[in-house]
Amino acid sequence: MLKVIFDTNIYGRLIEEPKSSEIISKIRIDNEFKVYGFHPIRKELRDMPKSSKLGKIGKRNLLLSVYDTLTAGKYLHDSIQINKPALKFYNSYRQFGGIRN
Repeated sequence: MLKVIFDTNIYGRLIEEPKSSEIISKIRIDNEFKVYGFHPIRKELRDMPKSSKLGKIGKRNLLLSVYDTLTAGKYLHDSIQINKPALKFYNSYRQFGGIRN
């Protein structure tokens, strides 16, 4: 079984897909692919301005809804096992020109 934590940009790309509801549904029912929630990811999604829209729909609420749907009941708590790969990812991100903390 593959267990993943999606970065915030994945949720943004997912809601922009023309067949996003179909993709979300397939991810939810796939027993070999599980998306886990992680507090900093949800916090980053919540930090999106309420005024941001995707068409007529509020982007922030849509992102949080997709996050909650995909991670339902699967949540990782902060730990060394999470922080080490996250720090490696962040360092690579900065090395390739990323500018946000």
